[in-house]
Amino acid sequence: MTDKWNGEEWVEFTEVLAEEAGGLMSHREAERTLRKLCASGVVRAIQVYEDGPKFIPRKEWTKGSFDADGVYLSCNDLSRWWLDLQNKPIQEAGKQPRIKAHLAEMLPNGVPDPAHCPRKTLKADLLKRDPSLNPLDEATLKSAIDAHNSSLG
Repeated sequence: MTDKWNGEEWVEFTEVLAEEAGGLMSHREAERTLRKLCASGVVRAIQVYEDGPKFIPRKEWTKGSFDADGVYLSCNDLSRWWLDLQNKPIQEAGKQPRIKAHLAEMLPNGVPDPAHCPRKTLKADLLKRDPSLNPLDEATLKSAIDAHNSSLG
């Protein structure tokens, strides 16, 4: 069931989770993916209170104990993410978007050249933040860095 707030449709987190888990991935993988999308800002989330909905800050999603009951996700953001996923090569749907999201948080002004930001250190930091990126090869890291830096203009 979707609800409308400010002219935009929102769907319950648990409903999206049930749909995704019933289709392409396990329940645990679907929940992890949705939480990462919310934490990265790709998908906006709100929680509904008596006085109306309030946006959930991205950093709340990094807390392991954050309860997603009563949370709604933007249908527009989910649709956009799904279309982007469908239009990208399979490898892009894996690690690249996650690495770019981490780089955007860690280095919002771009990744400096290797002399100022050693790639081994950066790789270790990324793997610490997101162990599911392991193994992370140099070519994947370089592509994500190039994409992140070029997206900044």
